[in-house]
Amino acid sequence: MDSLRTIIASLSREEVRHFKMYLKRVQTAEERKDEMLFDYIRTKGEDYNEDKVFRKLYPGIEDKNSFYRLKNRLQDMICENLVMLHDAKDEQSKLLHYHAVYHVFAGKSQFELALHYLKKAEKLAEKAENLEMLDLIFAGFVKISNELPEINPEAYIEKRRQNAERLNKLREMDQILSIVVYRMKMSQAKGREDLNTLAILDDITQKYSDDDALSNSKTFQTRIYRAVSQTLLQRHNYKELQRFMVAIYKRFTSSNWFDKTNHDTKLQMLVYLVNSFSMIKNYKGSLGYADELGKEMERFNKLHYDKYALYYYNAQVINYSETDPAKALQALRELEASMAGKLSTYYEMFIHLNRGILNFKVGKYQDAIRSFVKYYTNDYYKQSDSLFKLRVAIVELMMHVESKDIESTQIRLEQVRRQFKEEWQNEEAYAEKKIYDLLKLVAKWDGRWKNESVTNTIKSLLTDKAMRKHEGSQLVNYLQWIKTKEQLK
Repeated sequence: MDSLRTIIASLSREEVRHFKMYLKRVQTAEERKDEMLFDYIRTKGEDYNEDKVFRKLYPGIEDKNSFYRLKNRLQDMICENLVMLHDAKDEQSKLLHYHAVYHVFAGKSQFELALHYLKKAEKLAEKAENLEMLDLIFAGFVKISNELPEINPEAYIEKRRQNAERLNKLREMDQILSIVVYRMKMSQAKGREDLNTLAILDDITQKYSDDDALSNSKTFQTRIYRAVSQTLLQRHNYKELQRFMVAIYKRFTSSNWFDKTNHDTKLQMLVYLVNSFSMIKNYKGSLGYADELGKEMERFNKLHYDKYALYYYNAQVINYSETDPAKALQALRELEASMAGKLSTYYEMFIHLNRGILNFKVGKYQDAIRSFVKYYTNDYYKQSDSLFKLRVAIVELMMHVESKDIESTQIRLEQVRRQFKEEWQNEEAYAEKKIYDLLKLVAKWDGRWKNESVTNTIKSLLTDKAMRKHEGSQLVNYLQWIKTKEQLK
């Protein structure tokens, strides 16, 4: 990774403007090379050619060492400028700022001023429960007590000891949770429980949730929330997840623990609430929390809005797809409008896939197929798990059958059979294999459902308990769809 190019590409207009103003104060020829390189990288983007810009900046020179020093200096200047621009814009920046100023005055032997800023840093660190910074701050008090007799080092040594106990617990939990998250990411089979991971989470919950000293700590309670919610989510225990999330969200709200610094956590909790209510088919409750999520996304000048926009519209789509598909399609249109000009391939994937499924549900089969064709060209589809691709292909086959285009259905059936040879052996693809066989049978009888062999197959599937095993992973509920065909007898 070219760090300098990555940093420059990430800069906002305000950050670029601030940096350019800084550069204008520098008049040397060497510094103008900084600006030339900065502008070249910004304007060229993916077309950046290092050899070309090197020859432009250092004509007739073969050795690139000067150019590399220029790149390193430019990167350092940008980062320093970013720190100055964003300094004191939030509590974390203020905390780092005060601690840095303490070091400046301590280095100049201005110990009264150093103490003043150290106390300001302590107050902010306590408020934010930033235990790592508190450890450094208490160490600073002990050190500066050698210069200021009025400071009793014993008080701060005791504070540091107590903070160390809290910090060690925090570090232990963070280390265990990092293992949990890693194992979850590495898990290849969706829907399977990693028993070792669950055992670790159970140990965390049991060890810390009964600790009275932590009951009023926002930091520790946040970690408990994350540990328990991940445990329940991994177990697919959505009823318990729904109950737990209602309780923990109420606790955070009643304790007034939510503010700008942990607004991301609040939005994340609301997403859990939305999804858990939806999974237990309480669509009204899920939409209620989705409305709250939408309102909270507007707070703090739309802080984290882009991060959670997809979750909000996904809640609308998922819930309305079960109760009112037309409203779900409207939600997709609103998503497109809200993300105009900044739709990523992931957003496009989400829109094409869900538009296809919703058009299928409302009987617009050709529109559904067209949406799926667009979806197949998306990079995220190409990177998808093969089992997920099979589930997409099965829904597309359902679309073809419903459109009564038997010729296209026959062609697609053969393509799917060849494409997913290995997946048919996967036990998690049991329902997909059964639906494929049914669709193949229907196509054999020219799309006619009023046929004895088709009818018997439908009856068998409706009583097959294994068809429900991975129901939550299906893009369209197979059994619900089959029941509509049973009525055609």
